[in-house]
Amino acid sequence: ALAPLGPHRHPRRWFGGNYTIVPNGVDVDAAPTGPKPQTDHLRALFVGRPDERKGLPVLLRAFSALVDHVPARLSVVGSQPQDVERILAHPELMNHLDLHGRVSNDMLWQQLHDADVLVAPSLSGESFGMILTEAFAAGTPVIASGIAGYSDVVTNNHDGILVPPADPQALAEELQRAHHEPDRLARMGEAARESAQRYSWGNVADEV
Repeated sequence: ALAPLGPHRHPRRWFGGNYTIVPNGVDVDAAPTGPKPQTDHLRALFVGRPDERKGLPVLLRAFSALVDHVPARLSVVGSQPQDVERILAHPELMNHLDLHGRVSNDMLWQQLHDADVLVAPSLSGESFGMILTEAFAAGTPVIASGIAGYSDVVTNNHDGILVPPADPQALAEELQRAHHEPDRLARMGEAARESAQRYSWGNVADEV
C-alpha cells in the first residue's frame, strides 16, 4: 500500500497520469473493545521516538503547563526512559509520566485503548501516521499536529483535533479542553472507531 505523498513528491509532477492513493491497512479486529477504564484524570499517550521531529519536547512543555491546571498523566511508549528524562526541562514532571520504553504489540494495543487521547505532535516529515489509525481502531481520538500526512487522516473536531505544530500552548489548551469536556471526547472516540474502518485491511485490499 502507498502512504499519502506531499505534492512536491507526488509522481504526477514528474510523470503525469492519474493516481489513486491507497492508504496503509490496519488490523481493526486486533484492537481492544469495550469501555475505557474509569479515572478522574486525563490519560494522554505518546508513541514514538524522543527526537525533536516527533515533537516529544513540545509535548513535554505543553504537559508541564497542563498539570498546573488539571489532573493528567502522560504515558510514553517507544522512547527509552533515560532518553525522556534527558529532555525534561522540569524534572518534577516525572511525577506525571509513565515511561514504558518498547512494548509488545498486545501492550501497545492496550495502551491505545486505555488512553483518553493519543497525542501526535510531530513537526514534519510524516507521510501517513499509522499510529493515528491504530488509535482510531482502539476508539481513541487524536490530538495531532496539522501537518501533511496527519491532516489527511484526522478530520478536525470529528475524530480528533489538529493543532499548529511546535506550539506547546495550543497543545496544552486542547488537552485541558479534553479534560473538561469528556462527553465531547467520548463522541470523538466513537467517530474515531468508525473512521478506522476506512483503513481496515478488507477495504484496503479491495482498493489494491
